[in-house]
Order: sequence, then structure tokens, then C-alpha cells
Amino acid sequence: MSTDLHNSVDFKSDPLSESWIDLRLVSATRLMLAASALLVFMIDPILGRYAPLNYAALAIYTVYSAVVVFLSIRRSHLVPIRYLHWVDMVWFLVLIALSSGTSSIFFNFFFFAILVASFGWGYLSGLRLTLTSALLFTIIGVLTAEESVKADLNRFLLRPIELLILGFMISRWGGFKINLRDRLQLLKDITVLANARFGIHRTITEILERLRRFYDADACLLLIRAKETETDYQMYRVRRGVHSTGASPPGITAEAAELFLLPSPNHAVVHRRDGQGHTSLFDVNAREFSDGDSADCDRVASALEASSYLSIPVHNRNQPVGRLYVIGGPQRYDNSTIDFVLQLMDHVTPLIENIRLVDSLASYAAEEERRRIARDIHDSVIQPYVGLQLGIAALAQKLRAGNTNIVSNVEELLDLTNQELVELRRYVWGLRAGEERRDVLFPAIERFTARFTSVTGIKVDVNSQGKIEVNDRLAAELFQMVTEGLSNVRRHALCDDASVDLTCQNGKIVLQIKNRRPSLNGNPNGEDNHEEPTLFTPKSISERAALLGGETLVSIDEKNYTVVTVAIPL
Repeated sequence: MSTDLHNSVDFKSDPLSESWIDLRLVSATRLMLAASALLVFMIDPILGRYAPLNYAALAIYTVYSAVVVFLSIRRSHLVPIRYLHWVDMVWFLVLIALSSGTSSIFFNFFFFAILVASFGWGYLSGLRLTLTSALLFTIIGVLTAEESVKADLNRFLLRPIELLILGFMISRWGGFKINLRDRLQLLKDITVLANARFGIHRTITEILERLRRFYDADACLLLIRAKETETDYQMYRVRRGVHSTGASPPGITAEAAELFLLPSPNHAVVHRRDGQGHTSLFDVNAREFSDGDSADCDRVASALEASSYLSIPVHNRNQPVGRLYVIGGPQRYDNSTIDFVLQLMDHVTPLIENIRLVDSLASYAAEEERRRIARDIHDSVIQPYVGLQLGIAALAQKLRAGNTNIVSNVEELLDLTNQELVELRRYVWGLRAGEERRDVLFPAIERFTARFTSVTGIKVDVNSQGKIEVNDRLAAELFQMVTEGLSNVRRHALCDDASVDLTCQNGKIVLQIKNRRPSLNGNPNGEDNHEEPTLFTPKSISERAALLGGETLVSIDEKNYTVVTVAIPL
């Protein structure tokens, strides 16, 4: 269930991460343990026929520990992080086999390896190491012990039993520590994800995906009451191996949702369809388990196409608003899992309500802005056209009276018409951007680049690949990045062509702004063989991308074009 930070990207790239600090601490402790043992046995020599081999093995283990310390300080990726505790176990078995067998003082070294495995990699890793160590220790004890020692069964049997019991306890506590750490990290990630910029649908979808990955489940499903109707429901679902775009989820009626709202708003359900099937109900108020109706839960499992699931009621301000399902996966859910998921949803529902509030406020603000623009059209555009109508009527009267000296009057009316057409197009574009919620970005960029070309003389090609559909807030941010990028081209690039490319790939929208680099040696192709390119990352663009969870990269392609690439997850 728990994720492992030692195998994550942050561990490989961040030298100040907790995992690197732990690795250096463990490596230094290993070296201290090996060096201390070697020093002790130099003061009080080991006796026996394998003493020279024992000294040699202990010296080599000390050197090995020093090498691991050196590599961990250098943050080298050559360190076999995941297998260090297994390597330690092999060393300890060798030292025990070359010394006194089951009576060897090196027996206690096993607990060092078990501690590292348990607190670094979790319960199962520590338990596997414990069982393997106990088994191999017993086999080596049988093969190396003398007859007099074999007769001493109490010493022969107690040490493996001690290793099993203490190893199990260490593994359990270590796994509990890892579990708590990962749960806190999940809560932190969900708090960061709750960003009103992404909209309510994308936020809920991303939270469900994080929860699914945390439990390695096959799918997660959230059935939640629609805010607009208060009776119908919306169904959010994420599945393993399927990327979700965060689009608006399908709505279902209250009658269709009844099946998924079983058994009651006060009970969590753990259901497994193994053989005859087993269903456990957990009363979230009384904190008690009881047997549930397997027939109803089997129907839910059939509808979900799942062999097992965990179902949690979702409340907001003590009112039931829906139900969460964690479907399939290797996890066997227990009361600890139920408690955590209940706490998680108690933490998530206020965040969702806050995002809904911000979203409604933003929509209200947008509606007010469109009303303001409509008023501006009436006052700033329609009224001048009323004057234009009166002017044309006056010209008609002159013509009827036989006065043909109207050229200056016509030119004045033509100038007025051109000016007001420009204003009318600008206002209409604003209104259309407010109405076309999902398909506004690319047309807006095309209109802007056309005006940009006419004003600056810089030709801008606009290209897109894939279906580009984003909500209006994300579209506004991307549009601002385009305007800022082309403004930088006009001010700094000293070129006469540029391009704007939009693509949607791998769950990301990628924006590229390209322009030819200015030549420093007069080459018409913009190539310069004597100067290294000077690149800078536009601050405004990179900050906007970072707020949206994306990243910005500035590079030079094979055609000597400067390329500003912005990738934002959808």
C-alpha cells in the first residue's frame, strides 16, 4: 500500500531529501558498527581455526562500509539502495559461519539490517528479511555447531525464536512509521492539489487518482450530489492505466444512484467476492463492525466490475452528500484504512466546497464582466452608429436637393465607420470568449496574432495538434503567455517571423513560441559560429506556468530558432 520515497524521483534528484539524509546516517552507522567490531577483536583476539578468515571478512566488510559511506556522501546512484540490508544480512551470515555459529557475537548484527529494512522500506520488507535471516541462521547453526553445542538445545533454539519475535515487532513498528509518513504526504499533496485555478472537476479527479495510486487500487469512484440540483448526482471515476482529462463528469439521477449509495449514510463497507463472498459493515458513529448483506453488495460489485471494494460515506457539514469507492487492488482493507479514508474525505469535502465557491464567484464575475461589455457596446459603439445613420440621412437630403459636393462628408463617415468596426470586433470577441467556454483559446490566439502581424510586421504562424479544449481560466492564462512571449519577440528578437504551436499530448498541453535568433555576424540565416547563445527564461511566463503546476524550458532547435516551451498538465 505505501509508496516508497527511496525509489522516487525526488530521492534521486534532491540531495537534501529525507531519504538521502537517512542513507548517509545508516551508512555511517554501518561503518561505525564494522569498525568497532574490528577494533574490539584486535584488543581481544578471536580464537578458533577460522580466526584468520574471520578477521579478513570483518576487515573487508569494514572497507565495504567505508565505500558505501563515500558513495552516499557523493550522492552517487551506484549505491544499491534497495538491497543494502540484504547485502548486510549476507555479510553477517558469513561472519557467523566463520566464528561460533549460533553462539556468535555477530548474531545481534541482524537487528541492524532488520531496522534498516523496516524503517526504510516498510513492514513486508522487514518481515521478509526477518524470516530469511532466522531460517539461514538456523541452517548455518546446524551445519557449523559442534556436537557439544548441538546438545545445548536451549541456546540453539532461543536465538532464532528471539530473532523472529523481535524482528516481527521491529518490522511492525517500522511499517507503521512508513504508513504514517505516506499518509501525511498524501494529505499534503491533496491540500496542494486543491487549487481553484484548475476548476472543481480536475481537482476532484486528481485527488481520486492520488488516492488510487496510494492504495494501488484498480479504480476509484466518487458519487457526489450535484450542487445545481441538490437531488441528482455526478459520478467521478479514475482507473488504472487510463488518463483522465478532468472534464465534466456524467450526471445520474437520484434513482440510478440508489444502488451505489447502499447500505446507509452511516456505514462504511468492506466487500470481497471470494467464494461465497464476505461483507463487513463499519458504523462510523458507533465505531463497530457487523456483518452486511452480501447480496446487495454483490450487485454493487457486479456494477463496478470489481472483486472487492472499500466504500465510504461522504458527508459535508454532517449531511450525507455521496459515497466514495476504492475498487480492487492488493490491499486488504481494515479498520485503520477505514479510519484514514474517512478522515481524508472529511479533509477533502471542505476543500471541494471552497473551490466550488471560488468557481461560482469567478463565474459570477465573468457574467458581470459580460454585462459591462454589453453596456459598453451600447454606449460606445451603437450610439456612434446612430450618428452615422443621421449623417447618411443628411447626405441623402443633399443629393435630393441637387448638392453633389459631398466627398468630404463621405470620407468623414468612412473614417468613423472604420473606427467603430474595430471597436465592434473587439467587443464581440470578448463576448464570444465568454460564451464559448471550452473552445476559445485557439481562435483567440489567431485573432491576436493577426493584429500583432499587422501592427509590427512580424509574421506569426499559429499551429495546433490534437483537440485543444480547456476551461476559460486556463485559456486566459495560456493566452497571456502567448501575448507576453510575442511581446518579448518584438522587443528583443529583432526578427521578422515567429510561430506559436499548441499540442495536447501525454495528458499535457504544450505551448511553444519560436523565433529566429538575431545574427551577430551578418549571416542572413541568423547563424553565428563565434558567440555562444545567451538564453533567459521569461519570468512572467515561468511564474504563470508554475502556478498551474507546469514548467518552462528555453532552448535552441536545429534551425537556430529560440524556443520557449511551456508544458502544463491537464
